[in-house]
Amino acid sequence: MKKLTLEQWEKKYIAGPVKRFDQKYTMFARPDWDMELRKRLKDWTFMGIAKDKPGYRLEDIGLRRATGTALMMLNAFNVSQPNSHSQAKAVVGALLSTLPFKPPPKPPEGTKANVTNTQKITAIVKKVARYFGADIIGICKLDHRWVYSHSYEFNPFIVGATEKPMGIHKVQEIPDEYQFAIVMGFSMDYNFYKYYNTSLGGAPTGLGYAQMGFTNLLVSEYIRNLGFNAIDCTTNDVALTIPMAIQAGLGELGRNGLLISPWFGPRLRISKIITDLPLVPDTPIDFGVTDFCNVCKKCADMCPLQSIIQGDRTTEPLNVSNNSGVLKWPINAEGCRMYWAQVKRGGGCSTCIAVCPYNKVNTLPHRTVRWMSANFSWLNSFFVKMDDLFGYGKPKNPERFWEEWRPGKEYH
Repeated sequence: MKKLTLEQWEKKYIAGPVKRFDQKYTMFARPDWDMELRKRLKDWTFMGIAKDKPGYRLEDIGLRRATGTALMMLNAFNVSQPNSHSQAKAVVGALLSTLPFKPPPKPPEGTKANVTNTQKITAIVKKVARYFGADIIGICKLDHRWVYSHSYEFNPFIVGATEKPMGIHKVQEIPDEYQFAIVMGFSMDYNFYKYYNTSLGGAPTGLGYAQMGFTNLLVSEYIRNLGFNAIDCTTNDVALTIPMAIQAGLGELGRNGLLISPWFGPRLRISKIITDLPLVPDTPIDFGVTDFCNVCKKCADMCPLQSIIQGDRTTEPLNVSNNSGVLKWPINAEGCRMYWAQVKRGGGCSTCIAVCPYNKVNTLPHRTVRWMSANFSWLNSFFVKMDDLFGYGKPKNPERFWEEWRPGKEYH
C-alpha cells in the first residue's frame, strides 16, 4: 500500500469539471419526491414482509427492522444535526425542555482548548473516535466539490407511502471556517454476509448505521467541548461520503461503487463530521483496487439486476443519481433500489459486498494476497480464480442460521 499526494489522487479519479451534487437526486431521497419512481418501487420503504421461509421469517426480518429503527431514533433526538427536519427539531426540543435534567454545560463562550500542536490534537481525536466505536478513522481537508449543492430534509414523523413529497429541498452552504472532515468507518459482521440472499443480510447494515449515529453524536459533542464547532453528518447527508473517505486515506473506490478498505474491504458503513477544529489531514492510498476491479467483475456478474457496469471507468452518468466528472464505474442506483423494494425478498441487498474478494476476514493469508495483488497486479486473474475455487461469495443456507450464528468481533 502506498500513499498518494492529493495531486496524484486528482490524476487518478478526476477527469473533468465536478459540479456539486444535489442530495435530492440520491436514491435515498428520490422516492420521497419522484412520484413516478415511487410507483415503480411499490413498497419503497424496502423493509419487506415476513413469510414462512428460512431467512425471511419474522425472527429473521425483525433484525433488519430493529437495526434500521435505531438510527431513526438517534437522528430524531440529534437536534444539532443540520439536516434534521425542522418539525423534528421543534418537537424534540420541546420534549427535552420538559425533562428534569439538563445536559452538562459546555465551556464558556469563547473558551477553546489549546490546539497549537495540531499533530497532538489530531491523534487525540482519532483515539476518542476509536474509543467511541469507530474501527478506522481518517482526516481530510474539506473539499467543497463533495458538499451537496442542495440538501433534502426528511420528515421522520411521516412514515409510509403518501401522494405527495414529504421533505424540504434547500440550498446548502458550509461556512469557510469549517476546513476539515473526520471520516470514520464501522465494520460490519462478516458472518452475516454469508446469508446475503435473504433479509438477514440487511441486519449489519442497519446496525452499522446505528453504531455510527451513536459515535458521531459523541465525537461531535467532544469537539464542541473543546470550544470548536462540529457538523454531525451521520447518514448520507451534507456531503458525498465516499470521496471524502478516499481523500482521508481509508480506501479506494471499487467497481461496486463502494469504498474498498485494506482492512474490511467493502464491509463498512462510513460517517463524517465536518469541523473548524484544526487537524492534520491524512493522504489518499493506493493498494491496487482499480487494477483488481478491472480484472475481477464478480460484483457486476452477480448483481441481481445488473446495476453494476462491466466496462471501463467513465465520467458519464447513467442517470440523475450519478454525478459527473469523477472517473469511476457508475452504479445504476435505480435498478439497485428497485431490487431492495421487492416485497417478496424481505427488503435490502448486500450481494456486491458479499461476493467482493476484498470481503475477507483480516487474517495473515488474506493480507498476504492483498499485498501481492497491490504489488504484482499480473497475478490478479489467478487470485480471482482461487476466490472462486475456495467458494468465497457463495450464499449459505439460512435454515440453520440461528444455531450457527455467533455474534461478535471474531468474524471481523
